[in-house]
Amino acid sequence: MTHAAPRRPTTLPKIWLAPVLTAVSMVAATAIGWLSRSILVDFVAWWPLWLALTGVGVMIRGRRIGALRLSGLVSLSMVVALIVFVVGHLQAWPLMPSSVSALVGSPDTGVTTAALSARMDGELEISTIPSGDLYRVTPVRGGGDVGIPGAVERSQDGSVSVELAENPDPGLYQFAGWRLTLSSTPAWTLSLSGVIAADLSALSIEAVQLEGSGSVLLGSVDGSTPVSTDGDFTIRVPAGAAIRVVGPAQVPSGWIPSEDGFSSPTDGQGWVIAISEGSLVRIIES
Repeated sequence: MTHAAPRRPTTLPKIWLAPVLTAVSMVAATAIGWLSRSILVDFVAWWPLWLALTGVGVMIRGRRIGALRLSGLVSLSMVVALIVFVVGHLQAWPLMPSSVSALVGSPDTGVTTAALSARMDGELEISTIPSGDLYRVTPVRGGGDVGIPGAVERSQDGSVSVELAENPDPGLYQFAGWRLTLSSTPAWTLSLSGVIAADLSALSIEAVQLEGSGSVLLGSVDGSTPVSTDGDFTIRVPAGAAIRVVGPAQVPSGWIPSEDGFSSPTDGQGWVIAISEGSLVRIIES
């Protein structure tokens, strides 16, 4: 009588369910838009690591040191590697092909006035840098359809105009939006569209045009400075500043109704916020 040799199980060992589920979660997060599709480029670029871990797992399959299964250590190592990989992708580590270098503008030396247009459908985060570069743009590293920005600059006699535009063929390099920092040196005219989160309080502003939705923090101004809005916005203004609102808006208590809108109790020239028909705007003193 002969006995057939026992067959090795063909199903996936349970110990490998953890890294498989981790990888599936990463793919699912990409599919539903939580992660940028560029993570797939990074994943392929890290193929030596995935191949090495898988190879070690195959070679030591079934081996033990006492009660400890070595394949369990490899499985745990792969889960940790996947988590570190996702963190590295989100933080744009240089090892990641998707770690797109920042788009850096020309030096702000000698620039007195600047006009910038940044218009797209994704997130637009704006903050200030003291001086040096006129502007910097990096991707907001989440899921979305916004391509890497390019810029067209035109300058003449201390004035610079900048138009930021998406790459028309970004491939997998699509993100949630742009993170934009602006130099505090020049006086800015801004045309912004998107889901905006902007801190403009440290900038010298000549005019602002807003479209889309979001929140904007304004600083102090010396003269009449226009802000036009088309969309749903929360606008924070300095307490006690001279503000005039043209159009319907939610304003702080104590503001004075006028024929075309509202005015803050403070006399003088300041922000003039024009609200287009159909917009929802809330003014908050901060």
